[in-house]
Amino acid sequence: MGALWVAKIHISARVEEKINSKHQITADEVRAAVECVEGLDYKYSFHEVRGWRWLVKTRIRGRPVMVVLYEAADPLGDIYRLGGAHFTDG
Repeated sequence: MGALWVAKIHISARVEEKINSKHQITADEVRAAVECVEGLDYKYSFHEVRGWRWLVKTRIRGRPVMVVLYEAADPLGDIYRLGGAHFTDG
């Protein structure tokens, strides 16, 4: 599988509120962990309702996090929409 390069993440107000209130993760933390970071650990996965998505494993505040990204309308293919982010260590 090829490399994943995320130049920019669009984060809606609804998703930002969800990750902040439910998981205590800020949009700025997600951006810092994923935008313009080489060597992201990810898996390409199909969701029956939402379509293709990228499941990115990264770290925020030293804890493992799963970040879910979806395609954005971008001719270069390096801009994504945030679907969610949550800690994976319980």
